[in-house]
Amino acid sequence: MGDRVIARRRLGRTGYEVAEIGLGGAWVLGRQGDRPFDEGVALVRHALEFGIDYLDTAECYVGGRSEEVFGAALEGWSRPVVVATKFGHRPQDFDFSRDRVLESIAESRRLLGGRTIDLIQIHTPNEPAWEALFGSGGAIDGMREARERGWVRWFGITGRDVPFLLRCVRTNLFDTALMFLRYDLIDQTGEQVLVEAQDRDMGFIAASPLRMGMLGSARDAMISRASEPERRRLEALDELFGPAPSALPEAAYRFVLTRPEVSVMLAGVTSTEDLDSVVSASTGSLTAEEVRAIRELSERYPGEAPL
Repeated sequence: MGDRVIARRRLGRTGYEVAEIGLGGAWVLGRQGDRPFDEGVALVRHALEFGIDYLDTAECYVGGRSEEVFGAALEGWSRPVVVATKFGHRPQDFDFSRDRVLESIAESRRLLGGRTIDLIQIHTPNEPAWEALFGSGGAIDGMREARERGWVRWFGITGRDVPFLLRCVRTNLFDTALMFLRYDLIDQTGEQVLVEAQDRDMGFIAASPLRMGMLGSARDAMISRASEPERRRLEALDELFGPAPSALPEAAYRFVLTRPEVSVMLAGVTSTEDLDSVVSASTGSLTAEEVRAIRELSERYPGEAPL
């Protein structure tokens, strides 16, 4: 990776200074989860050795093996690193009761090598879960108890439901907000979440800048599920940035990082080569004209982009 250095940003009120590119753990064993375990460990180590010090995983990624990969990679690692994981899908989906939250966090700590989890996040909840999250005996109670036990340090909320995320941000109970599919080249409907999170000194984590791969290598497989507005915007982006295979991924990374509210952008990669490409792309920038053209696409091709 040569002498490229990743810029650093503040992760809100946590006070952590982290590389602006973080490693997402959904595909550390490949998109199908069938890569050898040691290859996943090597990918995480590659990121760490280059200075990527924000690692984001979850209880359900690769059937729970992602946390184990991260734990193995971190064994013996002495330099500071921020480790984030999530709960909400273990032992079953969307059981946000206090006891299940504590059970899931305890298992995450075990798989991560017994370390204190820097950031524990509620995993993609939605509006009907509000009482389960914030009511007596719910998720927040479990998170608070986990912190009292010394298992976790900071709280985060994740998701793509913009009204719900805004409602959570406004509680001031969370230290970070992670959003996916609502701020990228195709869809910027989550912009207010960025703004309000910064107003409250929350860290903002931009996930899936390639829109689950639609703006990268998974485009052919995903295009059949795209809405008409998505397809039209994608065609316009091709015209704007050209046909080179790397053009849209590079623009996607640079577009997200133009926002100062973004604390860290997650790279969900499957190989060291993919990670090197993300870092290389992030060192460039978009012109003001390109940013303006991207933002005008929603007005030119109105409608939902509901992926």
